[in-house]
Amino acid sequence: MSVSSFVRAVGDFILPQVCVFCGNEGIDHGRYPVCDRCLEGFLPIVPPACPRCGLPLQRTQQSHLCGECLQDPPPFETAWSPFFYTSKARDLVHLLKFRGNLTVLSVMEFLFKERLDPVVLAGDLEILVPVPMDMNGLRRRGYNQALLIAESLGRMMAIPVDRTHLVKSRATPPQIGLTRAQRKRNMQGAFSVRGRDAFEGKAVLLVDDVFTTGATARACSHALKRAGVRSVKVITFARAVPE
Repeated sequence: MSVSSFVRAVGDFILPQVCVFCGNEGIDHGRYPVCDRCLEGFLPIVPPACPRCGLPLQRTQQSHLCGECLQDPPPFETAWSPFFYTSKARDLVHLLKFRGNLTVLSVMEFLFKERLDPVVLAGDLEILVPVPMDMNGLRRRGYNQALLIAESLGRMMAIPVDRTHLVKSRATPPQIGLTRAQRKRNMQGAFSVRGRDAFEGKAVLLVDDVFTTGATARACSHALKRAGVRSVKVITFARAVPE
């Protein structure tokens, strides 16, 4: 047994690990603080889905481009999320984003490893770029959850993370309660790339916590494409789906 394993075992004996959702003890996942019952509350997204934006489609259909992507193709090549933004996936994002519970990052990493789609890894991805926050928002929260997720994925995929060049150049009102069109207008021109040739010719994986209407991913991708990025793929932990 390694020293780190011994220390963790002693720690679990003195202070048993409890599930971050229900508080139950006796977790079998080692450093992943979630029980089997709560793991079942993560609802996976499975095909068929739009190959461009990842929108889940009815089971009776084949995967095809959705109406939104046909009418207004996004500037990114593909977007993928492993889970619906509901039930335990929503709870986990809220624990990370609004309650400062950074221990749930290990749960997120575990679930990403379990479900990471080969489509996301296809090609020659060169750099991970988190969706940035404006300075006021960053000061209020104290951290950028998209950066924390990107750093976790970077370790998993052995791909470097760029923390500085994509910036949110203006503050935007909260997106909650806005329509799809309002979200798009809200985010238009909100992001820019700092530093000449920072992403020139690169294949980028853009990282965020939740994909809702795609307005943020579109705005970031537009900024990256203007800066000379060769291709953009988008990965988020969860995807909100219209009722």
